[in-house]
Amino acid sequence: MKKASLWSMILLVTVALTACAPDREAQSNNGQATNNGSSSNNGVNNEVQSQGAEQSDKPDKLIVWSNDDPNQLQAVEQLAQSYTNETGIAVEVLPVSDKEQVQKLALAAPAGNGPDLFYQPQDRLGDIVMQGLAEPIALNEQEQAQYSEAALHAVQYEGETYGFPISVETYAVYYNKELVGKVPASLEEVIALSNELTDAANDTYAFLMVPDFYYAIPFITNYGGYIFGETDGKYDASDIGLNNEGAVQGLTAYAQFVKDTSIPVTMTSDVMDTLFIEGKVGMVINGLWSMKTYGDKLGEQLGTASIPALNGKAAPSFVGVKSWFISSYSEHPDWAKQLALFLTNTESSNLYYEQTGEIPASPDAQKGITNELYSGFITQIESGMPMPNIPEMSAIWNMDSAIDFIVQGDNPQEVLEETVQQIKDQIAASGQ
Repeated sequence: MKKASLWSMILLVTVALTACAPDREAQSNNGQATNNGSSSNNGVNNEVQSQGAEQSDKPDKLIVWSNDDPNQLQAVEQLAQSYTNETGIAVEVLPVSDKEQVQKLALAAPAGNGPDLFYQPQDRLGDIVMQGLAEPIALNEQEQAQYSEAALHAVQYEGETYGFPISVETYAVYYNKELVGKVPASLEEVIALSNELTDAANDTYAFLMVPDFYYAIPFITNYGGYIFGETDGKYDASDIGLNNEGAVQGLTAYAQFVKDTSIPVTMTSDVMDTLFIEGKVGMVINGLWSMKTYGDKLGEQLGTASIPALNGKAAPSFVGVKSWFISSYSEHPDWAKQLALFLTNTESSNLYYEQTGEIPASPDAQKGITNELYSGFITQIESGMPMPNIPEMSAIWNMDSAIDFIVQGDNPQEVLEETVQQIKDQIAASGQ
């Protein structure tokens, strides 16, 4: 997920919203085990329909809020029609921007005008739960098998599972095969290659990345730093590990890495993209969202790979997960669950990938991807870490300023101590 979208993560939780949130214990049990989610995951079989009917009456219609991206919308509409053909339940798909859904849901759902299913990136889950907008779900073993372990972890909050993952995204290495025959095995080896290929005076580089927190996370975690402490699947926002000894050591190494590879400390994604497609850069770290731009310009010269290892360990990246969530105000949560499982089964995930280009959250669907440019990203996801989904994460982006100061030569220990205090103060002021 692009970092800019994360700034909109936190909405104020008003007393009025809290008061009108539904009593979850009064909802029908949408967590009953079903037999959907087998390895084939094709269709909605009669047994599943029967189980849904035992839990609640079969509805005439279900309402889905899809993101308004044209490719996503077309895929969801096509899948919804398939579900209707198999079950007889009409599905109304309404285009609503994912950036607007939470606010609109908070206003519309209590009045009975909301959806049964809505669509969100997982990093907004904490805010969604705080407002009482999403229903927790229970997935049996077969249903869990529809999704990768990383994707399921990303849609858990305070020990409960909420989402049905659709797709996953992260960043990885793009490389120009004419300049770099093979991506080095470690970032330490990237430094050696930079000494051979980089000529900053002529805007040619062996390796570039935007120096900010989003991309620098491997240098923090692989030396012992962390964002929030975590116990039994729950984040502890009072335990921030961004100024511990490991974080200081890692970001000291990061500043040295930026210097040794001659990465301009003011590098932006636009400048990096321009240099890369002009054939002046051997490798860049960027997200799946850049694949089409790079592919159109570089063609068969373009390759992808996972991020080289760092400090003797696989280098993690932030992983974003987009998911369906059941509205707490849905009058048909059991059937909404069956629809969500259908929309994210292997066959549906294959169609969704073909129309959107997004990597499915389904491991079986991932195996069916034949475009070799996806290989680096799929491998990288195995080492990825979910973006923390608690509301306090919004304050963590103060780390961008910390990275700026550190790569420009300020003392990492002092910068991190000051930044973490700012983060704690912001969290305290927000009342979270």
